Amino acid sequence: MSLRKTTSAARFKATATTLGLLAVLAVAPAAAAGRKEPADKVEKQAVAGIHDALRAGDCALVASRLNDGLKRKYPSVYLLAGTLYEQGLCLKRDWDRAARLFEQANDAGEPQGRHRMIAGLAEGGRDRAAAMYWAVEDPSGLPEECLAGRDLRHEPEAYVAQLRRWPAGRLDACVYVVGVAHAISGEIEYPSVGTAYAVYGRYRMNFDPATATVEWEELELRLGTMTGAMSGDDVRDRDSGRVQQTLRNALQETSHRALKRFAKPAGVPAEWRLQRDFAFNIHG
Repeated sequence: MSLRKTTSAARFKATATTLGLLAVLAVAPAAAAGRKEPADKVEKQAVAGIHDALRAGDCALVASRLNDGLKRKYPSVYLLAGTLYEQGLCLKRDWDRAARLFEQANDAGEPQGRHRMIAGLAEGGRDRAAAMYWAVEDPSGLPEECLAGRDLRHEPEAYVAQLRRWPAGRLDACVYVVGVAHAISGEIEYPSVGTAYAVYGRYRMNFDPATATVEWEELELRLGTMTGAMSGDDVRDRDSGRVQQTLRNALQETSHRALKRFAKPAGVPAEWRLQRDFAFNIHG
């Protein structure tokens, strides 16, 4: 990992201001734990080239570079292409294509594909039964009420039939929880400022569905070795806590977007809670 020569203030500003634009799309050298095999240098360069074309507003070049990455079966490109189709960025909005690409990303080893597919299915009640079907494959702390009938997943029609027998309001509440949780899991990427300052560790997401709030708890914070051109101000910025707070802010922005994306239905049980841990590691 190398850093080009810059002042401390410029380094901090440059990395912090990219968070809004690239929070969903960027695949940084450091990412939340999940993908077993990190993207190699060539895959990262392919994704970076697509981002460059997006920033330049050159949609023809975006499509060309996407097609090249898809031919090479890069998991990160499957994920990015799915997001572009889902959001209608440079490509005609097409949920069915997005869902297929998210599934391909997951099959290729990028678990964020599964998260984004589930969130998309849950959004606006697009396909509540499918959202639940895929979500309960790995329940990860979902409320027990939302796991009812999980043993019927091998019989999709029977699983859907038992969903129809749930008490009024339960399905809407569960889909809300699933949507928010998977939207967050699907968007989490280690902010570029964390890579620049070699700050990494573990955070816990605490989601209270009844109040539509998410709190982030810092479980571990480690300071790696900063490489490349740096100044004493760079080190002081990192050690002062300024950078750590920026990382927390990035996580909070991700959860705020997810909460805005999904309207909380009435009757979500007050006792429901969901926790998930995210480990952020720097890959060479």
